[in-house]
Amino acid sequence: MRVNNVGAVALSISPITASMVSKDTMKCNPSSPFVSRSKFPSYRFDPINGKNSASHKPINAQTFFGNKKEFPPDETKITAEFYMISKTRFAINIYPFFQPLIETVKTIPSKTYDLSSKIWNCHLNDYETLIGKITRDHSHVRVTPIPKVVIKTLRQYKDSEKKNFEKDLSSIDPKLLEILMPFQRDGICFGIERGGRCMIADDMGLGKTIQALGIVHYYKDDWPLLIVTPSSVRYQWSEAIFNFLPSVPTQYIHHFTSGKDFIDDAKIVIVSYDLLGRAINTFERGNFPTIILDESHVVKSAKTARTKAVQKIVAQSRHVILLSGTPALSRPMELYSQISLIWPHFMGFHEYAVRYCAAVKGNFGWDYSGSSNLQELRIFLEVRCLLRRLKSDVLKQLPSKIRQVIMLDPLLIESGTKEMKQAIKNYEKKSIKGTDRHNALLQYYSESSRARLPAVRDYISNLLTSNKKFLIFAHHQCVLDSISELAEEKKIKYIRIDGKTTSEQRKALVDIFQERSEYLVAILSITAANAGVTLTAAQLVIFAELFWNPGILCQAEDRAHRIGQDGSVIIRYLIAKNTVDDHLWPMIQRKMGILNAAGLNQNISFSDVDVVNHEDTNQTRLDAFVVKSPPKSSTNATTSSSSELNDSKELQWVDDLEEYLEDEHSTKIDVTAKNVNEPDKNVPSKNEFHHLLETDDMDDIDLASIDLDNITSYSTKP
Repeated sequence: MRVNNVGAVALSISPITASMVSKDTMKCNPSSPFVSRSKFPSYRFDPINGKNSASHKPINAQTFFGNKKEFPPDETKITAEFYMISKTRFAINIYPFFQPLIETVKTIPSKTYDLSSKIWNCHLNDYETLIGKITRDHSHVRVTPIPKVVIKTLRQYKDSEKKNFEKDLSSIDPKLLEILMPFQRDGICFGIERGGRCMIADDMGLGKTIQALGIVHYYKDDWPLLIVTPSSVRYQWSEAIFNFLPSVPTQYIHHFTSGKDFIDDAKIVIVSYDLLGRAINTFERGNFPTIILDESHVVKSAKTARTKAVQKIVAQSRHVILLSGTPALSRPMELYSQISLIWPHFMGFHEYAVRYCAAVKGNFGWDYSGSSNLQELRIFLEVRCLLRRLKSDVLKQLPSKIRQVIMLDPLLIESGTKEMKQAIKNYEKKSIKGTDRHNALLQYYSESSRARLPAVRDYISNLLTSNKKFLIFAHHQCVLDSISELAEEKKIKYIRIDGKTTSEQRKALVDIFQERSEYLVAILSITAANAGVTLTAAQLVIFAELFWNPGILCQAEDRAHRIGQDGSVIIRYLIAKNTVDDHLWPMIQRKMGILNAAGLNQNISFSDVDVVNHEDTNQTRLDAFVVKSPPKSSTNATTSSSSELNDSKELQWVDDLEEYLEDEHSTKIDVTAKNVNEPDKNVPSKNEFHHLLETDDMDDIDLASIDLDNITSYSTKP
């Protein structure tokens, strides 16, 4: 280009010959100076000084590019995507914008325009009508329909909703029925209405276990019952059956612990996922019409051996109940294998993945790790088979404190070690008296802390994967250290407060736990952190060990249960059988006798993650949540609970403690977090053991700190 002497802009292309201009350039690039004449006939490529030169015709939009024309969008590039936004309404996302298609949507009587999302939506009754109009009037538009199984399921729900009848639950054990909260009763009805094939995905602490037991007991004519669970919680199931289904004989229950076990005559078999996989041939020969899969998210991958083993067993069953507090709704690929156990062949995996996993085909195959249409997926599954309630949904029905007993896996409790046997033997010597007897008790308590460590670590390891904040209390240094090491192994951020923590450090650590979401665990000494700290960021409190003084336990519970806590607090006591716990529970009950005398003596029992309601909801005694089980009647059933005193040795043990509590000359010492292996750091020395057991005067002080007029601060209120 150049500017001539009259100011006009002229275009000179004379040095360039036609042979230098490619055909593709001439056709495709109107912004290039090499422009096809056929495309733009109004411009002639003449010499610069010719009669039709640019000096005589100044360049403008009309002369250079020709007349501008409006072209309608190519219908083959228009997409109309349909998806559900509620149980009765679907939305239509049209892209790019295409007014004729919008006009078609406007002909539907139930159409509505959502200003916030800028999307049109209609009633489900008009779905086929709109699809028909689009395919007839805009045949080239690409339509992404809602899967047929979704439409069919939602219409069936609409029809069944009209019936609105309450299921007859009278065939379920009365003990279980009388303690159900309303939302738990609804959960049982949900499962029965779906033929005993459902997934209960309630939030932690809302009682998935008790709901599952209610459903399977309704179908007790379809037993044997198989309960598949992680190994760390399998003994909690037998405890739950003892407590909530007393009509079920204890000899019905069989814990499958070896591939050599004989299960043909068992009515209820409890097995871990790993052992099921190793003994799959044994279970394939069995007949289990009813199955509970606890923590079902462990079979989220269809490729694992445990998932394949479960699929083989479930294929033969009539009733399948899945339980999971983390149903992976944000990772739909992980949900497919679980839903397929309840509802086989509901949708092909690839179809499911394209619709809900945003499946993309790459150079190395399909990528199913994404997510799409999650709102529709949730609506669809909640109607068909999935029940999920959060604490916020049922908060008015929940007690402020939910106390639970967790029976640790007895196979992981090292109660048979040489040191443990020696500690028990030393105590049982009738010849020892006074200080020697108390030293023997101290040794027993210390060795019990070591014996429980593998079982405690196994239980905590599962919790660390939940991505939820929790507090964990322990007394011995070896237990605190082991939990800290486990958190580090799992790369979980935590805080730790024990007797070595200064007041300045304590304040900083509390602030970190309260304010920073990546810190999930607070590891706390029972005696050093039972007061003076507020940790309401957590709604779960774990006691890895017991302590002699119930007042201290209550104070520790209230680190999370205090002003600023918006929800219920779940408190779990980890109990290890064949350890000092067998004796501590009864002693704690006796030391709480003053509350019984005040008339606050209603018996309430808690087990596993089950919430138990009672007519009088003022739970004030720690003995109120001790699990009481029937006596042994089968080698396959869980042994009776530690809350029962069944022999003279146990009674003598408690008597010895009570006698020592009456020592008038006991003096107080500072009890802080110290080391079991170093008496000066965690466990009082032999001469100081009297303080660990507490004196009568100390008991009065501790119990006086509990305001009997406002006892509900330690209670469970709905």
